[in-house]
Amino acid sequence: MASSGVQRLFYVIWTIIKLNLFFLLFSLMGGLVLGIGPAFQTMNDLLTEQGINYQEITFKRFLTGWKSNFKRGNLHFGLFAVLTLVLVYNLYLAAQIQGLLWLIIAVLLFFVLLLVTVLFLYITLYETSYEISNVNLLKLAFISVFLNFGVFLKVLFGVISILAVTWYFKGLFLFATFALLIIWSGYATKSNRQLVDQKLAVHG
Repeated sequence: MASSGVQRLFYVIWTIIKLNLFFLLFSLMGGLVLGIGPAFQTMNDLLTEQGINYQEITFKRFLTGWKSNFKRGNLHFGLFAVLTLVLVYNLYLAAQIQGLLWLIIAVLLFFVLLLVTVLFLYITLYETSYEISNVNLLKLAFISVFLNFGVFLKVLFGVISILAVTWYFKGLFLFATFALLIIWSGYATKSNRQLVDQKLAVHG
């Protein structure tokens, strides 16, 4: 029993390492700007398809997924990146101005930034599960963000915790951070996604 538990832990750790290394490699292959989106999407696709079966998470499979996700992955990440840059810039401007009104605006902008982050994670997760148009995918992800505030906080808590630990242990950036983000997102949003899946099944 103990041996089985240790073996499973090894599978989980090595799966995380492989996914993260492949993500970084394929992000670089796309010159970062055109690589991050499809690499992040492919990471989730392979994790959903293969689970912790690290032997099936291969360079060839990642390359195939990266190519097939190239267009939509870049579209989704591009939208997220543009919105994030706009929000961060406006947040920076609001923080430079004193006064209660500007403080309220800064808080609102920060909250919207968090919403956009969770929205992108939902888009990535749903892209793996459904073959739907980008507009409907965006609608589905947007609705899911507001389904359960507890789930929203759960996602944020995990994301912030992973980033905070990475800040102190920079090596995680190379071996675990991005894979952990996608794994945590899938785990934390599972109940919401199951609810959406049930609703779609009923109305489908």
